[in-house]
Amino acid sequence: MVSRAYTDGAKISNESRKKVYEAAEKLGYRVNYLARGLQTRQSNLVGIVASALDTPFRARQVKMAAREFIRQGYRPMLMVAETPDEVEQLISLLFSYNVAGMLITSATPSSEIIVESNNLSVPVVLINRETEIVGPDKVQIDIQQAGKLAFDMLIRSGAKNLAVVRPVSPSFSVTGRSDAFVQHCSENGYSAQVFNAASQSYDSGFEVAGKIGLALDRIDGLFCTTDLLAIGVMDRLRADWNVDIPNGLQIVGFDDIEQAKWGSYQLSTIRQDAKEQACAAVDLMLDRIENPDRDPKIYLQTVVPIFRNTTQKSQ
Repeated sequence: MVSRAYTDGAKISNESRKKVYEAAEKLGYRVNYLARGLQTRQSNLVGIVASALDTPFRARQVKMAAREFIRQGYRPMLMVAETPDEVEQLISLLFSYNVAGMLITSATPSSEIIVESNNLSVPVVLINRETEIVGPDKVQIDIQQAGKLAFDMLIRSGAKNLAVVRPVSPSFSVTGRSDAFVQHCSENGYSAQVFNAASQSYDSGFEVAGKIGLALDRIDGLFCTTDLLAIGVMDRLRADWNVDIPNGLQIVGFDDIEQAKWGSYQLSTIRQDAKEQACAAVDLMLDRIENPDRDPKIYLQTVVPIFRNTTQKSQ
């Protein structure tokens, strides 16, 4: 009767279930979901593999995914990767826990890992990652639209001499929108100077702003591929070069993190909705659990321009 009381859909009266719960509370009993999954070969454990949780957007993305999994009756296990190499190790570890599925926001897993997940019938959903191996479902921003939006926002605001700040390490989403921005500049007769930052962080933005400051006479519109980069750039340029934003330099960021709205920044940016991405990823995974033989799907997210005070056009 105890097992039925803690099993969704099992035949047991409400009165009996209540008695079991009361007795379990007195005895300090807790369901061991890990053991249950190993015994039944069915699990409500799901893995979330993420990195860069010190960045506001990624932290919100993971939080939204965990909330949605819990709302849907699943128990998320968070694995944090410090380096791309760790992603493979963490995914292999999750296989040992007989997880029902995996959501990956970090480096794209290798073809061997994807093949293994396919063989084990473990659904994998990638957020803003790319792979040529058939198997995973994907949630991705429209990187071409993102690059075009950044270009349009700066041009509509009157900028003519454009530049972009991007991290030196390549990634599908960040490098993709940077490349798309440069492409749209070229297609419309504009050149775009490229500044490479060490990473996507505030500190990297602050550091690369030293090079941007030396080129201010050749730049009046700057696309920063993350909001943290933009905020770091703004602080350095204001402090060391006394730059008037937006009259001396217009800046567009990307992500629309909470800090972008702060009064000292009021950053014009492009919003990718972390909650929408997380809910779409969870829906894809649950659908694949119910329909394991269906073809992989891609959820393509449209991003939205947000005009604030770092561009001369407010809307």
